[in-house]
Formats: sequence, structure tokens, C-alpha cells
Amino acid sequence: MNVYKVSGYLSLVFGVLCCIFIVLLVITNKPLFLMLSLLNTLLGFLSSIINIFLNAKYEISKKNFSLGFAGLILASVPVIFLMFLIFNR
Repeated sequence: MNVYKVSGYLSLVFGVLCCIFIVLLVITNKPLFLMLSLLNTLLGFLSSIINIFLNAKYEISKKNFSLGFAGLILASVPVIFLMFLIFNR
């Protein structure tokens, strides 16, 4: 149960960090923020997948929308941003 809660909150934290680094990338135009956002994307995907897997395996949460799904959506923002940059050039 503890791994489930920790992975849910970690996925949210990494997802929010991804979004913050993307905003900083747009404001400052430094490539370091892109690398940091992609690193947090990988960590966010990993923790959200662990959360979703544990929820599906043990049926811990009876809610419709768990923290893992929210973290997965937030962690996918840099990937969508990169696709937007690639297709607009």
C-alpha cells in the first residue's frame, strides 16, 4: 500500500516538474531545461506505470481517476511539446 501511494505522488511531482521545465524552456530558450524535462518525463512515466499497475493488480483504489493517470498526463507534456516543435519546423 505504501508503494502505491508513494508512486502516485511521485508521478504527480515529476509531471509538475516536467511542465515547469517546459515553461522555463519557452521563457529562457536554454536547452538544459529540455533535458531536465525529458529526464523527469522518464521518471514520471515509470512511477505512474507502477502506480497504475499496482492499482490494476490489487484493486486498491475504487476511484475512477487515480494519481497515476494524472501523473501520466502531466509527464506526457514534454513529448507533445517536442512533437509540436518537430512538426512546425
